[in-house]
Amino acid sequence: MRGLLPGLLGALMVASSVVAGPIDMGEPFPKVELPAPLEAQQREYLGLTDDQPFTLDQVAGKVVLVEVMNVLCPHCERQTGPYNQLYKMIESDPAMRGKVKMLGVAVANSDEQIDDFALIYGVRFPIVPDRSFALHEAIRGGPTPFSIYVLRDQPGDVGVVAGTHLGEDREMDSLFEYFAYLLTTDMAEFALPESELPTVATALVPPQSDAELETLVRSSFAAQGDAMEDFRRLELDSGRHVFTASVVRDGERQPLFAEITSRSAICDVCHDVHFFYVFDRQGMILAFEPLHLTKYGNVEWNEAEVAGFARRVLGRPLVAGWNFDPQTDAVSSATMTSAIIFNSLDRGEELLEELREQGRL
Repeated sequence: MRGLLPGLLGALMVASSVVAGPIDMGEPFPKVELPAPLEAQQREYLGLTDDQPFTLDQVAGKVVLVEVMNVLCPHCERQTGPYNQLYKMIESDPAMRGKVKMLGVAVANSDEQIDDFALIYGVRFPIVPDRSFALHEAIRGGPTPFSIYVLRDQPGDVGVVAGTHLGEDREMDSLFEYFAYLLTTDMAEFALPESELPTVATALVPPQSDAELETLVRSSFAAQGDAMEDFRRLELDSGRHVFTASVVRDGERQPLFAEITSRSAICDVCHDVHFFYVFDRQGMILAFEPLHLTKYGNVEWNEAEVAGFARRVLGRPLVAGWNFDPQTDAVSSATMTSAIIFNSLDRGEELLEELREQGRL
């Protein structure tokens, strides 16, 4: 959102307590740590004094364009051309150079992937990884490319979102003019009062009905033992979608658990990710079941791909650490989906702790 007359801003920033999409105008930008660029020249461009993790308030300038992206996303690839042009326009303008910065944040990508991407597409601005999805989740997820225009009165301010753009943007002259306008504007013209900030995000749900999900989980539990009893959904403070039951395994009755997981796609041409996994009281993964998993072209995974991926995760403890390696862990043409699944399993340790607090483990 840009090119707005100052008098229209108040009318356009309508507050809501329920949010269906990612971060929007008027919200403070989240203070999430990101790894510093590896190259000293890029750190100098951002105004960083060392190679330690940083938050956006440490970046120089009054306006920062944060480009949330993934190097495997075709629209992110195509966005590099216009944004290289924008970078050149900013750095060539004495009134804007040093006051407007550009930063790419690559969700689920490694340093090596980012280096290859920057080399192939001649990217001029710094790109840092968000391998753990920390920033992606803090802005309430959503597809990429997603551009966020962050306005600060001065470096050190947390900053407020002064506009966003989802998908490709080729109107660089318009964006340049909007940045020029922002340089004359205070944060207060955009910032929503704390009482009007959104507090609830709309949860993703699998394509199956509740009854269908229960049937699938029951079947998966039954395959792990005999005489299933006490099947039910748990009420957890975290709101995580978890079922439990007990079965007889190895001659004794044991509890089993299943978490239904739904995550937003990273790329704007991809489908969201839905699956569930079954684990025992030791936190060992016993089953992995797709609910809706796709690869390039939004083609669903076939049985061989599901079986191959399951072999990567079955028998592993949730507490083992799930560092995703695209060379060995990804289903072919489904790297982003595979990365999202690994990241979800990496959060299993938090679920185990919650179950312990409830006395279920």
